[in-house]
Amino acid sequence: MEIRTFVLGPVATNTYLLIEGDKALLIDPASKAEKLIELLGDLDLVGILLTHGHFDHIKAVDGLHEHYHCPVYIHEADEALARDKYSGASFGLTAYISCPVEHLKEGKMKIDPFEFEVVFTPGHTPGSVTFIFDEALFSGDTLFKCSVGRTDLEGGNASVLRESLRIFKNMEKDYFIYPGHDAPTRLSYELLYNPFLN
Repeated sequence: MEIRTFVLGPVATNTYLLIEGDKALLIDPASKAEKLIELLGDLDLVGILLTHGHFDHIKAVDGLHEHYHCPVYIHEADEALARDKYSGASFGLTAYISCPVEHLKEGKMKIDPFEFEVVFTPGHTPGSVTFIFDEALFSGDTLFKCSVGRTDLEGGNASVLRESLRIFKNMEKDYFIYPGHDAPTRLSYELLYNPFLN
């Protein structure tokens, strides 16, 4: 599986394009739907996965859905957040989705050639999730390099986030971690140097 990273939007959100053959998935299309459509080219976009519902992870969703008519997946606990123009806002910036969505369930999932696991990791938002594809882990705004997501926005909960972080501490595989912002990292590195995992 090929992974391409695009840093998009006013707060430099990582949007991930996953490619298997002529099929593609997008994780957190943050902005610039037209540019993403251009980058996809002849690839068949078979789904959009959302790690959570904040404005900076969803701005391109409606435009992509209108073009590809592909399913959009989000955890049920974050659907209201993603649909409300103001509840997911920050820095005076807003975005929301109006297209139909399907609800993510914890556990194994398959979309065309893509097989992965959905892990429920709330705390940054009530419906934050992590996606695991083989050696790659997409943590959204739950876990960053040497840091974690903020919990002072609507729906954030520091004690719930601490419980979610225990999931990462108990993982046996040394995943490559692709976060919602900033640089990628390795789980082994985070277990050594991330103060929130110690």
